[in-house]
Amino acid sequence: MRVDDIEPADMTGEQRALYDWYATGPRAAADSPFILVTPDGRLQGPPAVWILSPAFGHALQKIGGAVRFGSSLPARAQEMAILLVGHHHDSAFELYAHRLAGAAAGLTDDDLAALADGKEPGDLSDIETCCFRTTRKILDHGTLDDDEYAQAAGTLGEAGLFELVTVVGYYNMVAWQLAVFDVRPAS
Repeated sequence: MRVDDIEPADMTGEQRALYDWYATGPRAAADSPFILVTPDGRLQGPPAVWILSPAFGHALQKIGGAVRFGSSLPARAQEMAILLVGHHHDSAFELYAHRLAGAAAGLTDDDLAALADGKEPGDLSDIETCCFRTTRKILDHGTLDDDEYAQAAGTLGEAGLFELVTVVGYYNMVAWQLAVFDVRPAS
């Protein structure tokens, strides 16, 4: 990582509050597919750099919590979208974390391999197919044309499409942050 880890003992009160959220919140639950505080107490993944600016870090963790835990999209569909973004950016931490989260959501090894190759997994629901194809279009073109929008909104509803676009945008931002600060999974 391009910045040094901040030891919990050296954190400001605001930094410590953000750290404690990851050490004790829903992302630290025993059934979480991945952890953001390593056994030796270091932050990993996005919080490892979000700690630099607690005001931004708290705001981003709230958005991240809504994206991860508040979406109406099926978990498999959401994880497929996140993994497509991770592969699009070759984001080591996103791929590490969301392969685990995807498997926990029911993606098979074959599904994960297809996504790694940029291919549509087999045996998808209509919503999963729509999420896959819509995410690909957004990543490839930055938007949807009128017909693609109508088809996606028809399948997901406008609120569901908004959530999917937000998932794609949020994980694009995270991938850029991870790349710039060279954040990788703990070994």
